[in-house]
This record gives sequence, structure tokens and C-alpha cells, in this order.
Amino acid sequence: MKKIAKHGWLIGGIIVVLALFWWGASQPEVAEAEVVSRSGLHWHPELMIYIKGVKQDIPANIGIGIVHSPIHTHDGTGTLHLEMTGLVRKEDIRLGHFFSVWGKAFTREEIMGYRNGPEGTVKFLVSGAPNEEFENYMMRDKDKIEIRYE
Repeated sequence: MKKIAKHGWLIGGIIVVLALFWWGASQPEVAEAEVVSRSGLHWHPELMIYIKGVKQDIPANIGIGIVHSPIHTHDGTGTLHLEMTGLVRKEDIRLGHFFSVWGKAFTREEIMGYRNGPEGTVKFLVSGAPNEEFENYMMRDKDKIEIRYE
């Protein structure tokens, strides 16, 4: 009986080691240039959207549900919460990712159904300075992000 128990522990240990090896090997490699943080982050950029001069509401609880999105809102102030653990890649903090979570359109051509044309043009500013990255912009803590359609 002792011999079986001893071999059972040995076999169990081998299975655990193989499982850990498989799990580690199955994780995709991330180029160092794509890594923002390896130990998570907790940032709060602010987002304001104006359509023809009228400030748009950014609702509370975007991305909050049974499973919380790492990018979400808590109240209607426009403060975005980037609360991420572990590895954070550039794609995780792109502004377009927040709009995907929200289910709204945002590109250099469109904001929330308003498309570039005779009625107006989408403009994008970060901390008061024009920015050409639009949905690809990588948000940072305390950014003042402004999107205008005018």
C-alpha cells in the first residue's frame, strides 16, 4: 500500500509539472516593445466628448457587470478607470478599446454615429494639444482626452 501511495504522489507531481510547463508554453510571447507594465496599473484618464458644442454624457458603469472590464466607468463624470493586473500591453490601454467596451464608434472618421462630412469633422485632443492617434491613442494616468465633432 505504501508503494502505491508513493508512486501516486510521484505521478501526481509529474502531472502538475507537465501541466505548468504546458500552461507556460501556451502563453503567447509578447514583444518587450508592446509591454506597458508587467505588474498591472491603476490609471484615471478623463474623457470629454462634444458634438457640435454640446457635451455628451459618458454613462456610469460602462464595463461593469458580472465580469468587470479592466477599462470601465463608475460614475458619469467622464473619468475612465484602467484597473489592470499582471501583464499590460499597449493594445490594452488604447482609447478604441474603451469605445469597444462601451459599444460606440470612434475613429478618425466617426464619433458615436457622427461621420466626417459637410456637417462636421472629428477632432481629437489630449491635454489641449491636437493628436492624430484617435482610437489608437494609448491612454495615460491623468490624461485630459477631448473628442469634438464640429
